[in-house]
Amino acid sequence: MIVFGVSKKELKIFLERSLRKKEKELFLISHELRGFTFSTAVRKIVEKNYPESTVKSVLRRLKHFKLVEFGNFVEKGKPLSFTPLGEAFFDVLKRDEK
Repeated sequence: MIVFGVSKKELKIFLERSLRKKEKELFLISHELRGFTFSTAVRKIVEKNYPESTVKSVLRRLKHFKLVEFGNFVEKGKPLSFTPLGEAFFDVLKRDEK
């Protein structure tokens, strides 16, 4: 199947080269937290024994990669959501875990 003009195999290779292990873990965890604000999502991930600074850094990096969206100083309270690209990447990563 082709997504955004790129095959699933090419997406998998890109992800393996682009996301670090911890980023991949937190990306998969954050899918469960869609709809929560950034701060609430961070608190819930921290409860799973991840350092707060790491969680914030990784979520911001995922936002920079245009995989997730959440509020900022201007758009306070905007819930965490996955972009279409993020959803495609999630499908590839989730399939790899099975």
